[in-house]
Amino acid sequence: MKKQQEIDRLREENARLKDRLHYQERTAKEGFFGSSTPSSKVPVKPSAPAEPAPRFGGARPGHAGHGRHALPPAQADRVEWIPAPERCPECGRVLRAKGTGSRTVIDVQPLRRQTVCYHLDQKYCSHCRKLVRPSPPGVLPRALLSNRLLAHVAVQHYVYGVTPELLT
Repeated sequence: MKKQQEIDRLREENARLKDRLHYQERTAKEGFFGSSTPSSKVPVKPSAPAEPAPRFGGARPGHAGHGRHALPPAQADRVEWIPAPERCPECGRVLRAKGTGSRTVIDVQPLRRQTVCYHLDQKYCSHCRKLVRPSPPGVLPRALLSNRLLAHVAVQHYVYGVTPELLT
């Protein structure tokens, strides 16, 4: 009788362990939520091909490239020489000369804002009973800023990406 009870207990334990193993295998294959598992959480299939090695972007080594070319100094409006520091900014030791490098930059002298006060001649028409006044050149009606200034700010912002705060 004791032996039969032991056999029954072992059979129940064996069936329970098989069910548990089957559940773990199914969740490993289907994902934690079964068929409702989102595709981003589905485990990788064992038969899936291995990820290819990452490719490095850019041109191949030795490629000449199509970047911006430096302007010859003879074509520049102004040539400036900027000296390097005598000592290393990190350790303070004396630096050795290694030649010069050039860099072409397109720059503009700062624009100066001008406030213009227009004296507009006014005249009166006795027939229409209206006041006639000319409008200032290059300014929209009731506008504080001239069309030239508005166009400059728009080009700087939308073409060159300069924020309006930097333009004021």
